[in-house]
Amino acid sequence: MTLCFSAVAEETKTSELNNVEAYDINVNINSLARYLELSQDQLSIVEDIQMAFSDGVRYAAIMPTDERRKNMIDNAIEYDLQNMKYVLSKEQYKRYLKVLNQTLINRGIVF
Repeated sequence: MTLCFSAVAEETKTSELNNVEAYDINVNINSLARYLELSQDQLSIVEDIQMAFSDGVRYAAIMPTDERRKNMIDNAIEYDLQNMKYVLSKEQYKRYLKVLNQTLINRGIVF
């Protein structure tokens, strides 16, 4: 009986770990900067915005319910997009939206 619970607990821990790993979004800022053709000033600001976004999404992973997790993700995305729209040109912003959307799809963070 103990083995059964142990196996279930281990499976749950692995499932939770994989879930948390999906929400660990570490952006390669140098690659993003090249793709978006950021200036030095933009690079510094985008780095800070990305750090805040990554922290917000990572924090969402530990929310106890899907509803709370979704709200945290939505807030992190909204905050990220508002700030990026302010910092980037229209063309850079369009390119950034494509990258962000694909990243969220690849990570399975689409509700």
